[in-house]
Amino acid sequence: SRSDPPTVYLCPFNVQGPDKREKLMTAAIGLFYAAGGDGDELRQIVLKADDHKRSDVADAVAQMVVATAAVSCASDLDLVQAAYNWIDNTPVSLSD
Repeated sequence: SRSDPPTVYLCPFNVQGPDKREKLMTAAIGLFYAAGGDGDELRQIVLKADDHKRSDVADAVAQMVVATAAVSCASDLDLVQAAYNWIDNTPVSLSD
């Protein structure tokens, strides 16, 4: 008999297209607020970011990792351990 696929723990960004960008922005905004940001500051940052030249994905990912590491360090968190903890506690079905 055929059974449902097992539930596995995956990164939430394992999707394609606009959904990937939305999940990335939702997580980034959540981190921004958790680090003490507010809506007015976020609005200014978004408008300013639109004026910057577009970088390729590899450069943008590197910039995001460095910025996330800086927030992690400032908050006295182990970035890698925090990511593993999140993955371990967030079930995602392969059929999603």
